[in-house]
Amino acid sequence: MYRRAAAVSLALALVSPAPPPASAATRDMDSYVRARMATTDTPGLAYAVVGPEGVEEQGAFGVDGDGDPVTEDTPFLWGSVAKPVTATAALILSEEGRLDLGAPVEEYLPEFAGFDADPTVRDLMTQTSGITEAATVETADVYGPESAEFGPRVERIAASEAGTPGTHEYSSANYLILGAVIERVTGRDFGSYLRGAVLDPVGMDGAFTSAEEAAAAGLPPGYRSLWGVPLADADGVDDAGVAYGYLGGDLVALAAFARAQLADDPAVLDAGTLARARTGIVPVPGSEQEYGLGWRETRLSELDEPIVFHGGATPGHAAIVVVLPEHDRAVVVLQNTYDLMRDGRIQAVAFGLAHLVAGGDQPRDPGPSVADRAMVWGSTAFALTMVVGSVLAGPAVWRRRGGVAAALAWGVAGAAAVAAAVWLVAAYGPRLALLWLPDTTAAVLVAGVCGALTLALRARAAARGGSD
Repeated sequence: MYRRAAAVSLALALVSPAPPPASAATRDMDSYVRARMATTDTPGLAYAVVGPEGVEEQGAFGVDGDGDPVTEDTPFLWGSVAKPVTATAALILSEEGRLDLGAPVEEYLPEFAGFDADPTVRDLMTQTSGITEAATVETADVYGPESAEFGPRVERIAASEAGTPGTHEYSSANYLILGAVIERVTGRDFGSYLRGAVLDPVGMDGAFTSAEEAAAAGLPPGYRSLWGVPLADADGVDDAGVAYGYLGGDLVALAAFARAQLADDPAVLDAGTLARARTGIVPVPGSEQEYGLGWRETRLSELDEPIVFHGGATPGHAAIVVVLPEHDRAVVVLQNTYDLMRDGRIQAVAFGLAHLVAGGDQPRDPGPSVADRAMVWGSTAFALTMVVGSVLAGPAVWRRRGGVAAALAWGVAGAAAVAAAVWLVAAYGPRLALLWLPDTTAAVLVAGVCGALTLALRARAAARGGSD
């Protein structure tokens, strides 16, 4: 359902109506952002630098998925930036005495009585519950009328195999369950409660909490990359997924949430409670980060500045909030492109802006990544090779040419193609893999099918006494 091929020229994609007069800081930031957009082929981006009193610098560049200029009012999906917002709602209920963060999840969701890890509500928030990433694969990114109900997904997660409780394993299923807990405690639709408890008091008027609200807000489709060509086709919204990743809105709304992290007297909770939520509690394996209550705490590379952040993405959209506590500033970035292979490069723009806010020199643009292009084109070349292999494996005339060595080479290639396809389907399922990494997934699946066909044809030839 491709609405528009974003063969929109890069020149158009980097046009920005920056309001004069622009400060030197804004000019430096705008220049950096434009360079990063060119490097990552990002059609549209909006950013803001926020202080305790509100937005201090901002910029909006390029086009949205409908081809219109991006402005501060352009809506985006926020991905996992929803997690600290959902955590804020849980903390409000805790302070009101309606939710015990130390209580077992099964106290609020009896479906979890049989889940081996016996997590608490706080474990959901720190992602130490024993709920695995595999549970997210089974239950995330559901679009359409069936996406509104928590119930079926809660049951599937509760029935999933538990991981290691007490150890951080990032899984959006934790926050889907937290949303279900909040809905059960309040007796209200999660999105409705979130709006009344957090969004409206903080001033996040441009936020939306459902597919219906997203459509009313005019959410444009985001861009996914197919063999290097950005296509605006990503417009799905998971209604129950608002708790973990399908909250969205414009730059003004997300900047308001960032400002709440800096205000002496925030509109919800208090500054001390919000600061404690941002404090790292458990180490994130394989990184120098610690995870708090919906936030990641680490240090900004090179400058060694402490930062707290959370990034997120949905197919076609990326967002991030970076708080610099020693500078009483935060950086907010919204982008309308995403795929898994480019995650670090896409989100790097926010850390570069944080680097500038902290007083560092303009970060060096590392240029295009070779790795993601190699993955896409390498898998595509492999798929084409296996197409040829399946064709050559058919006619007897080709089977007689090449001898044992050729047969062995094609057999190994076919087995590798089948193994890659099986691994991909087992790890992510074809639906999610095509959603998040469409070109590479399509190539791997084609290679797998053709690899299986090659093996079958050559096995049949061998059974008939063929010479290959």
